[in-house]
Amino acid sequence: VMNEFELASINEKWERHIKNENKGNDHLSKWAHDIGRGAHVYNNGVEEEEEEPGNPMEELQLERMERRSLKLQNSILLDRIRLQRLERRILCLESNELGILESAVSNTLVSLNEFDPPEANPITVVQRQAKKFVNTFGESTSVLLRKLDRVQSKSGRNNRDYASVTDFVARETFAGVRIVGSLLSNPSQLSQLVDPETPSLVPHVPAILARLDRLESHVTPILSRVLNNKQHLRSIEPYLDEILERFDDIEPHLPWILDHIDTLAPYTGLLLKHIDELLLYAEVDEYEAGDDNYAFAEQLLPYLEVYVSQLDLVGPHLPLLRPHLPLLLKHNRIKILSPHVGALFAKGYTDLSASANMDVLLFYFGWALRIPLVPRCFFALAPPATVSFLANRMPKRLVRGRCCDVTCFVDGDYGEGWNELSK
Repeated sequence: VMNEFELASINEKWERHIKNENKGNDHLSKWAHDIGRGAHVYNNGVEEEEEEPGNPMEELQLERMERRSLKLQNSILLDRIRLQRLERRILCLESNELGILESAVSNTLVSLNEFDPPEANPITVVQRQAKKFVNTFGESTSVLLRKLDRVQSKSGRNNRDYASVTDFVARETFAGVRIVGSLLSNPSQLSQLVDPETPSLVPHVPAILARLDRLESHVTPILSRVLNNKQHLRSIEPYLDEILERFDDIEPHLPWILDHIDTLAPYTGLLLKHIDELLLYAEVDEYEAGDDNYAFAEQLLPYLEVYVSQLDLVGPHLPLLRPHLPLLLKHNRIKILSPHVGALFAKGYTDLSASANMDVLLFYFGWALRIPLVPRCFFALAPPATVSFLANRMPKRLVRGRCCDVTCFVDGDYGEGWNELSK
């Protein structure tokens, strides 16, 4: 900490420095040189007394004051420039007779240029939503009308349970009353209806009414796992009419679907598109899967994204692989093969012969799947033609016996209307 005498000495040197700076660069350089070396200082040729060597603290303070002075000079210069610009604008406005009118026009144009309109016109949004509501309501009503027609004609196994259309309407009405009564008596379930997407169910009411008796036993898990602010309804709602159209086929497996809804909901559209092929694997007997009817699906769930992303390519293979399901379930072969399916289809594999003759391939090479790194190396290095060659050329008599000449229908044509929803 400096005392007042040291501070006075520094100020005196600073004033002397400023005076010498005004006399020229030569005098300034010479003054700084002499101060640094503690030598004599010359001013106009007259020798002054020798000063004591400078204190490092004093030199540091001088440098700080010099830097501060430069910053202040720059700041003052910027303020002067801003002041000049402001003065010019004031002079221009005062000299213009139509300044007020022109300013108003200018401000209006600037506001229009800077205005950021909303993403869509509110009227257009309302029209789009109304059109979507009408279309959805029309499709939902068609689901109800087709259900009534099937009940009247008694087409379909579940539709034979109704004596008449009047009996069907009465059952649906009683089921709806029971569902509403259950919700009112259980406030916790009623609170689960609080979901951002719940209003989107309104145009689907006709189709829902056509399935109330089948939905009654599943209301509680649907509320807790699909609604209840789980964000799954957003993925399912666009396909709800198609789901209800095929509900007779889906309803037996609905408990398992709801147990895995977190995994399945994002792929609702693709799974529904190939529902006929997938339902082939939903009905398995004790010989094929033992006690677990969904053993095949359980092994596929971890790799669902791999299959769903290429389901349009995998779909035709599913009916051909169905007879070989018991062999695929052994030794976790699905778990071993699934990571490599994507690589095989990425190479352009479209031949169905490997799926049709999967029993032959597993008979000869199933043991190799249990050797570490062998499946990875094979699928990474072998071209798709190798898989087709092995499937078609390996002897089949050892595998199928007298049925070795039996071949699957593999041209991909399953008849008119395959995998299409019945209207």
